[in-house]
This record gives sequence, C-alpha cells and structure tokens, in this order.
Amino acid sequence: MNYEQLADNLCEIHFLYSRDLANVFEQRSTRGEEAALFWLLKLGGTASAGELAYHLGITSGRITNIMGSLERKKLIRRRRSSRDRRQVDVSLAEEGKEHIRKVYDRAREHHIRLLRQMGPDDAEEFIRLMNLAIRTISAEEKGFPGSV
Repeated sequence: MNYEQLADNLCEIHFLYSRDLANVFEQRSTRGEEAALFWLLKLGGTASAGELAYHLGITSGRITNIMGSLERKKLIRRRRSSRDRRQVDVSLAEEGKEHIRKVYDRAREHHIRLLRQMGPDDAEEFIRLMNLAIRTISAEEKGFPGSV
C-alpha cells in the first residue's frame, strides 16, 4: 500500500473539489448558527453558552456573537444561570426548534439523494469510512495516534 500516493490523491480531492465537497454538505458551517441550534436541540433544548462553545469547538467570543444573532432572530432565549450568575443559560424558542428541524430535514433529504446515487454498497462503505476517519482524527487529537 502506497500511503504517500493515497495522501496525494486525498489532497487533490480536497483542494480541487473543495467547492463540490462544500455542496455535499449544503454549504452549512458546522460551527455557525445552525450548528448551535442543532446542539441545543440535541442537549434537550437548554444548555450553557460555554457548553455550546465546547461542543462546537469555538471560542467564548464567537459563541456570544452567535447567541446574539440567534436571540435577535427570536430563535433562542438567554438568561443568567440560577446556579452560577457568571454563566448564561440558553434555551431554544419554539421558532428555533422549528427552524433547526427544517434545516435538518433539508440536509437529510440532500444526503438521501446523494447516498441513493452512490448505491447501497458504496453508501454504506462511505458512511463506514467517514466514521472511521472521524474516530481516527479524534483519537489523534486526544493524543492516541493510530488508535480507533
């Protein structure tokens, strides 16, 4: 197995087709407003701003900006935590739940079309390899190179 050649192929895919790859995932940032709404929904509708920043892998300043925008759009509500006055609790408004469900449904439909075009065997292999790649990267970031 020539890993150097495979890495060259992967780099070419990454750089030459970055626009196409972005389209595969609906050109949605995984660190923006939709991701914050998704995590709020996944965490039961309420979380601290710090908890959201952690899950999104962003700074406290960036989460503050995102929360401000979402609050202006009336998709979330913010209030000081009763447990710790320094923290801000964020909760999904009904409009936020509706919005993220629509975004998720559109992304899901797009992914269904993509996976159907691949065919059952390739679609399953694609998902398996995506999961393997994510687990490998995650393990390396945690200091466990090569373990999955």
